[in-house]
Amino acid sequence: YSFCTLLHMGIIPFQLDTAPPHPGVRVEDDVAVKDVNGGWVTLQATKAISPGNHQWGLKILDQGDGSDGSGLMVGLLPKLSQTALPCTGSKYLSELGGWCISRAGQVYGPWKCDRLTFGTGHVLEFNVDMAREVVTITSGKERVTGFNSGLRDSEIYPAVSLYYINQKVMFV
Repeated sequence: YSFCTLLHMGIIPFQLDTAPPHPGVRVEDDVAVKDVNGGWVTLQATKAISPGNHQWGLKILDQGDGSDGSGLMVGLLPKLSQTALPCTGSKYLSELGGWCISRAGQVYGPWKCDRLTFGTGHVLEFNVDMAREVVTITSGKERVTGFNSGLRDSEIYPAVSLYYINQKVMFV
């Protein structure tokens, strides 16, 4: 859908929150770019998932210069306390209490999810059913399902963790 169509439908696309610290990452035109190699940085959306806005996507413009599949994590992050917020500049999603899937398809955090690998050019689409505590992730023709007993009572945000230089991602 176009941005105008989404607005007309009452769906406002998610945007990266640039307020918390994110050393080594710059955000320009809603694209997050990792400028240094090593060191985790987690970025989250400016607003939480809600019953009316529970679908979101992340486009992997560039998976970066890392050779393994664990240097890019995509998932959901519960609302962080003011004391935990600075940790987004040095930890990845599950270290902050979130649920994520790595580029290699590994699952991190307190949830169960089928394996899904992704990389440069892929768009990961998330559909979060908080009432059923189910997350469906689609990438192209592949679709997997995740189950998390903590979704129903959580304020959660779309999020991504970056590690390698030249990684580029954006919400779509």
